[in-house]
Amino acid sequence: MTEHSLLGASSASRWLNCPGSFKLSQTAPHRPSSIYAATGTLAHEYIQGAVLGGETQVDLPKGPVIFAREGHSIEVDQDFIDGVNVMLEYLKHQAAGHDWFKVEFRVDLDSYFTSPPVVPVFGTVDAGILQLWNNELEVIDYKNGSGIAVSPIENAQLLFYAAGVLAQIQPDWRRRVRKIKLTIVQPNAGGAPIRSWEIDVLDLLLWVDGVLVPGVGACAQDNAPLNPGPWCRFCPVSHACPRLMQDAVAMAKHEFNDDPPQETDELGKALDAAERAELWIERIREFAVNQLEHQVRIPGWGLVPTRPTRKWTLPDDDIANELCTTLDGGDVFETRLRSPAQMEKRLTRTSVGRKVWDQVVAPLVEARSSGVKLGRDHHTTAAEEAWDETT
Repeated sequence: MTEHSLLGASSASRWLNCPGSFKLSQTAPHRPSSIYAATGTLAHEYIQGAVLGGETQVDLPKGPVIFAREGHSIEVDQDFIDGVNVMLEYLKHQAAGHDWFKVEFRVDLDSYFTSPPVVPVFGTVDAGILQLWNNELEVIDYKNGSGIAVSPIENAQLLFYAAGVLAQIQPDWRRRVRKIKLTIVQPNAGGAPIRSWEIDVLDLLLWVDGVLVPGVGACAQDNAPLNPGPWCRFCPVSHACPRLMQDAVAMAKHEFNDDPPQETDELGKALDAAERAELWIERIREFAVNQLEHQVRIPGWGLVPTRPTRKWTLPDDDIANELCTTLDGGDVFETRLRSPAQMEKRLTRTSVGRKVWDQVVAPLVEARSSGVKLGRDHHTTAAEEAWDETT
């Protein structure tokens, strides 16, 4: 199992913005890893195994293959394999003629601190590639999730990794690096599966001195503040956060006047608090379910079965053969066109497919909203694009 630092790269967006979460994570029990994080862990294992084995693509295993990871059962399907192959294809292309190339390796950042940090500061990089012909160091991170399209721009996790890789490579190579390329490979979130951002190596070092080092120092303070924000979504101890609980209690006590509030700032603050309260309530319930599943007694509460769903007991082909002995094929099977989102997801995983999407399919697609809903009116920032800390 990969070791994780309490001040690691995957959680950097959270503890840099909320230094109090570091102390809290040392005392409060962590919520269990999600199946999405466990699936991401398995994907990284596939990628590492393929690269170390000299393979540039992997195939779908014959028959159902179930892996147990982090308390979850994960079935490897075609979508999973297609996503892994997007990463392998990109690594093959980028690493051609490389001077240095490495996958799934640990980087330590302790050398950037004049005095030892409160805990070791390290992370595990998915891939690093050095090309001396153009003085470029590229750091690549694979995201298996589909919920949020993560941006590489000002991404704290990637900046952390880049600083670690830069410190690790041999000094004569380090002196030749001029550009840092930060790349996210995320084939399952829709849109471009590969996104990159370049910065000057001097800007990276300025970030280390101006953001990373002071941020680690802030976490070490006894009175480090808890600062709720989008990063709470993946905080492992959000269910135990007193600040989130405070917001939830405040929302429960809040009462608007009979007339709608005239001050829009007041309404906006109430919506912010409501969002945090909902998150805390959701995390409390998740944690309680996990405790009950592990035989921890909670007075007045227990687990009740969800609504049952019916499914076939035999493979689909066997069921179809049995049904077709007495029913017409039209009553057994259905055929329908895939949705634009499904076609985009399938096509944009390969360079050839992306060309087909851009030239043939995209002109046939229109986007039309079916209504409106409440949402934030600004573009997602890098801080808001934190991903699950175990992926």
